[in-house]
Amino acid sequence: MPPSPRPSLPAAWSSRRSCVKRGNGLALLLVATLASAGTPPWVAVEPGLVVALPRDHGSHEGFLTEWWYLTATLATADGGELGVQLTFFRRGLDPRPVGVGESALRARHLLAAHLAVTDLRRGRFISAQRVRRVDGALAGASTADLRVWLDGWELRREADDELVALAWDPVQRIAVQLRLRPTKPLVGHGVGGYSRKGPEPGNASAYLSWTRLAARGSLIVDGLVLPVDGAAWFDHEWGTTQLGASVVGWDWFGLRLADGRDLMVFLLRHADGTPDPYSAGTLVAGDGRAHPLALGEFTVEPLATWRSPRSGATYPARWRLVVPGAGLDLRVTPRLPDAELDARGSTGVVYWEGPVRVSGSVAGEGFAELTGYANSLAGAFAPPASAAPAP
Repeated sequence: MPPSPRPSLPAAWSSRRSCVKRGNGLALLLVATLASAGTPPWVAVEPGLVVALPRDHGSHEGFLTEWWYLTATLATADGGELGVQLTFFRRGLDPRPVGVGESALRARHLLAAHLAVTDLRRGRFISAQRVRRVDGALAGASTADLRVWLDGWELRREADDELVALAWDPVQRIAVQLRLRPTKPLVGHGVGGYSRKGPEPGNASAYLSWTRLAARGSLIVDGLVLPVDGAAWFDHEWGTTQLGASVVGWDWFGLRLADGRDLMVFLLRHADGTPDPYSAGTLVAGDGRAHPLALGEFTVEPLATWRSPRSGATYPARWRLVVPGAGLDLRVTPRLPDAELDARGSTGVVYWEGPVRVSGSVAGEGFAELTGYANSLAGAFAPPASAAPAP
């Protein structure tokens, strides 16, 4: 059916304003540095990871950094196409539990969230962000299962692994309300979810994904309700010193191929643009079996660039992605060149994230994420020296 003309916006829009104010990104960095100094060590992700569900869908408060990442390619009834990203980030400030006599209000974690809608009907990229300390009321994350919330935005798991995603922004006049059902089993990247990302102990993350979910629900864009359905990808990752010291950013691809396979690749980059040897990927078969890929088993070649008129950063804008052992020779093209998200008001970074089209040996679709082009991420995932991860 056609979109409804000018529906009423969510009730919370009439009373809630964005909690992101100028300078919050700097405040986040300052608070994190001060709160972490002199604290006991954060936990590092180690080999031999054993994933326990549903607990490991939840928050891992002993680790410094964690995120829950949802991307979706959606269509309206009349064929209009849109992309959606909804991400929640947790950053630890203090790994200690609340002590006797200490205020329970003392911040031990921060939550940030990003919402982006790529409106391919009109060639627009619209984004919003939030940040708040974890207080259990306005912001929090369950340690027992997947439920994370921030100022009314929420991502949670229900029965049969169905996910619910809710977010809105009154200023940008966008909203997302989706139900997502996995059509493949949960995948553990690397070795059973242990994803090595550097040469030093602790240069690793726990990395789990549902690479293919059926999505259904509605979006609001410019005040119009758009019933949508499509496909989605969900990542959950946590760790403490995930990246090697020389890594400045990454190129990430999550692709759903028309032959039923899914492909994840992350290319870690040094400052000179060369790939880090710990770059890796996963090829997921139609039946859900996962095959890890080392750097020597795939290549990623940029074929074009796009320069942001706001940040001045130059991003790759088309790629040739080849996995010879899987018979894949792909061309990956952004659906919209300008999908740059300025998140300096929440997580302190500027990055590119948007839907892509796949052509070549097999067609497909998905998302790409490009970090470290507008500002380096070197050291961004390392705690202060006084709170280094435990050996």
